[in-house]
Amino acid sequence: MILNLHNRYGDSYHAFYKFLLVMKITTLFLMITIMQVSASTFAQKITLNKVNAPLSLIIEEIRNQSNYDFFYNKKALKLAKSVTINVKDASLEEVLEICLKDQSLEYQISDKTVLIKGKELSIYNIFQTKEKILGKVVDEKGLPIPGATVKVKGTNRITSADGSGSFSIDAIEGDVLIVTFIGSVTQEVRVTKTNMTIVLKESSKMLDEMVVVGYGAKKKVNLTGSIDQVTAKDLDDRPATRLSQVLQGQMPGLNITTTTAGGAPNATQNINVRGFTGLGVTGGPLVVIDGVQGGDINSINPSDIESVTILKDAASAAIYGSSAPYGVLLITTKKGKQGPPSISYNNNLAFATPINLPKMMNSLDFADIYNEAYANAGRGVAFNDEVLKRMRDYQAAIITTETVPSKTTTDWWGSWFEANGNHDWFKEYFKDVSSAQQHNLSVTGGGNSSDYYIGLGYNEKNGMYKFGDDNYKRYNIRANFNNEINNWLGFSLRTALARSNYDTPNTVSARTGGNYMHQIARKFPNLALFNPTGEYNEANDILLHEEGGRNIDQRNDVVTTGEIRISPVKGLKITANYTFDGIFSNQSAHLKTLYTTLPSNNLGTISGTTPNAYSLTNTRTIHHVVNAFANYEKNLGDHNIALTAGYVKELTNYNTTSGSNTNLYSDNIPSLNLTYGANASASDAARQLAVEGVFGRFSYAYKDKYMLEVNGRYDGTSRFLEGVRWKFYPGISAGWNIDKENFWKPISKVVNTFKLRLNYGSQADQQFLDVNTPNWYPFYPSLGTTRPTSTSWFFGTAREASVSAPPLVNNDLTWVTTTTYGAGFDASFLRNRLSTTFEWYKREAKDFAGPSAPLPTVLGAAVPPANNTAIETKGFEISVKWADKIGDFSYGIKATLADYKGKVTEYPNPNRLISDWYTGEVMGNIYGYTSNGLYTSDNVGTAIPTPAFWNGRWQVGDVKYEDLDGDGKITIGPNTADNMGDRSVIGNSTPRYQYGATIDLGWKSFDFSLFLQGIAKRDVFIGSNYFWGIQSSEYQSSPFTVHADRWSQTNQAGYFPRYYMSDEVNKNYQTSTRYLQNAAYMRIKNVQLGYTLPANIASKVFLKRARLYVSVENLATFTDLIKTMDPELSLSDAKIYPLQRTYSFGLNLTL
Repeated sequence: MILNLHNRYGDSYHAFYKFLLVMKITTLFLMITIMQVSASTFAQKITLNKVNAPLSLIIEEIRNQSNYDFFYNKKALKLAKSVTINVKDASLEEVLEICLKDQSLEYQISDKTVLIKGKELSIYNIFQTKEKILGKVVDEKGLPIPGATVKVKGTNRITSADGSGSFSIDAIEGDVLIVTFIGSVTQEVRVTKTNMTIVLKESSKMLDEMVVVGYGAKKKVNLTGSIDQVTAKDLDDRPATRLSQVLQGQMPGLNITTTTAGGAPNATQNINVRGFTGLGVTGGPLVVIDGVQGGDINSINPSDIESVTILKDAASAAIYGSSAPYGVLLITTKKGKQGPPSISYNNNLAFATPINLPKMMNSLDFADIYNEAYANAGRGVAFNDEVLKRMRDYQAAIITTETVPSKTTTDWWGSWFEANGNHDWFKEYFKDVSSAQQHNLSVTGGGNSSDYYIGLGYNEKNGMYKFGDDNYKRYNIRANFNNEINNWLGFSLRTALARSNYDTPNTVSARTGGNYMHQIARKFPNLALFNPTGEYNEANDILLHEEGGRNIDQRNDVVTTGEIRISPVKGLKITANYTFDGIFSNQSAHLKTLYTTLPSNNLGTISGTTPNAYSLTNTRTIHHVVNAFANYEKNLGDHNIALTAGYVKELTNYNTTSGSNTNLYSDNIPSLNLTYGANASASDAARQLAVEGVFGRFSYAYKDKYMLEVNGRYDGTSRFLEGVRWKFYPGISAGWNIDKENFWKPISKVVNTFKLRLNYGSQADQQFLDVNTPNWYPFYPSLGTTRPTSTSWFFGTAREASVSAPPLVNNDLTWVTTTTYGAGFDASFLRNRLSTTFEWYKREAKDFAGPSAPLPTVLGAAVPPANNTAIETKGFEISVKWADKIGDFSYGIKATLADYKGKVTEYPNPNRLISDWYTGEVMGNIYGYTSNGLYTSDNVGTAIPTPAFWNGRWQVGDVKYEDLDGDGKITIGPNTADNMGDRSVIGNSTPRYQYGATIDLGWKSFDFSLFLQGIAKRDVFIGSNYFWGIQSSEYQSSPFTVHADRWSQTNQAGYFPRYYMSDEVNKNYQTSTRYLQNAAYMRIKNVQLGYTLPANIASKVFLKRARLYVSVENLATFTDLIKTMDPELSLSDAKIYPLQRTYSFGLNLTL
């Protein structure tokens, strides 16, 4: 049978490649424009912004911009002092005057030539000797500034002010002192006398710092909502393949956790803001990239990021409406900068080793624990004496073969209970070391009216699989172009392309269950690596990984935004943009038929690999976004007013097509056209979603002292019917900068700033229907169809297609409404060296979909859900930061702490059964029995009867449960919240008190950083074989070395209970206090040491900046969790790709 997917899906992919062609042409025009922009900068008007740059480098830039020829003595320029300059459209003479001020150089201009030569020195200057200069550093109020750094410009002489602000330093009259202090404007003061008083002004940078908000930006001092931001400075120097990795622990309330992909090369992270977004669900925030909502954070190159802002409360996020009920991540990418082209390159080469892999027992210990569990269950022995003898002989090197012909399967090699090898399969399957590399190149520049930024990225990560390999590659291109055509009209074009490819072995579910980690864990250590023929043994699945086919996942992300800005009058800016956001993915799975040589020397087919097969899935998601909004700002004396109003429309089209079949003509040519299986399958799906809204914001500030902000949005969605489709949701916040009040002055030298904030807001949630799968049409009664196959029902002598009856729908199903209340403060102390932020919040969400009241079964259909469920989340967030500098030594620490807990405030469960949600339930509660140890020979005779399904014949070594309700038996009682029988709430699985801490140290050209991250409180009960070791089935058990600490006749104080290889294990594996695990942890996530070449050395090789660094990720973990598990991974069963400790080194260059 031929399945031609191109005919069904080819047009869209043709459109995609046509789009790429258009992008190539666009890029060509963009490059031409850039060259024109660069050419326009080579004029006699000069723009420079340099800090402590070598004079030779400054001269080169002046030459490039002015087209003047320069003549000078290289040695003289080498000895010149560094230059700090910031000018725009200055004349050549003005720039030279600034550059040669306080230098022993002078200049002459003749025609288009500049001559720089040394000044003639007077006898006075030659013989003048250094004196001890005394001084005092004070602020504008005359208060001393202890710790201020004083340095003689152009020398290595440096000192610090003492506790009274006083200092002394060797200098001569005419020298320039550079005085710096964190939070103050750097001063350069010429020495004119031996006793000086130097006044440092408070830096306005802190006061004027801008923070990106929805559809605009605001001064940080005027923020009233719960908003946090990190910048490129916080992100650039840490090597990471995904932005979410470097955001972890940086902002309180932003919860980033590992997905079920674990540490796989293509793994992403879960992102959540402030906890629960549904019944036990922690969904993600809206992602907005460069002002356009709905981007994919995992496709962005971290090197392209300028800043990341998080809007945590409804008051600040209300402007994004129903798309952002649980926070917003505003990502701003880098833009161009005025001046000649600046080229930056950074790379990172990394080597990774897996961490927290379980350690398997050797085969003899494994056989011993299996035989023990068999005997306890009354099943005889698992491994007989003959096999045990071969195990001992193999480990003693008496024999070299790992298996013999099977005695239970004709003409097959012995495996599970017959082999005699000795392997730790985690070590066999995973490499000791894998490699990764990143390379990023960017070019930025611009003239007076235009600027550009172009970034290229390449990321490759090789996985840990030793057999078959797994590999991830991603390519990134980003081009941001901006042009201010005149003083009232501007245009921007932003384009980003990302292509990824993930290539892994096909661990087909027909043979392995599709779970790589699970299959490794359940391999017996006695399984053979090789048969006596020299081929891989069939049971270890290595041949399947090596030669069984590949799974390939390819994805292309294309985002292009065109934007126009108009400023018709002063203070008013109108912006309109359109964005095309397309995701095109292709997933294929190829299974090959595999063969092995049997003991008879005949070829046998490995089970699960025949017939061979191939499947292909193509998916396309197209997101169109139109934004049109206006910002108006007006200062009226002490009053500042800002208004924002706008319109947004989004349309999302989703299409997917898939096909599969068996029986390929050739194992080496995977194609649906080359299959002839009888059960070919083809399917497709299509969905559309539209969202439309209008929004507005009013901001008011009086003397930057009292602030008020009101937001609102009126939203509509195609998910709901007309009568319930539209809703309006407001937000309001207020702030008070108390430090600006006169009564604050007495303590202002200690508490420099203090701001109180209050916020309230409500938002809509239309995504509550998408918890498991997207549900874009909840009001349409869909018809289920069944096509005839070999397994379909017969009607007469023919197979018939069928259509099922449609389910009932609820036409009144509508939005979830979230309401947030919050309060907090921001403060800084000790001349702004210490700063802190505190937030408290409560988020209420009502009208989640829950079960409706039951109807008579004669209805013949399930009752549709209704808006009848509500939850509440409360939490707090704290961040503290200290930064200081003493001479050449700088240091800083930043710490964050956040906590939340949630409960169900409304749910239709009148009997409060704990088998379902119930009103008043604390989310994350763990219900279990209280255990006071294992039965011993002294008390086993008093064992309390238990439910029949526990198979309870109580023996020494079984778990002893406490009879809490005193009824003489162990039961769950009515199983309600009011009567749990002998169960109680024994713990809570919600991650509590999530924290992060960063320590930064700097000395001269060296920098050091250390980042810690962890959770202070979390309980988990783990039911998988990774925890228990022995399960009821021998083929689902995984005894590791930790399970040696079990109860046995020779170890009656063992931690784990008596093992049974039968269903009798159920009685010992009930959720109980004895085996509740403490999953709190602290992990040293990153340690980094860097060295930046001094500017005068870097300039010799034409570099503006050069930095080398070494880094370690996941250096160490501190936890009480059982050693078979990693506390950062999903703790439900732990069968997840391991995280890695990564050692890397890199280079950052700027030309």
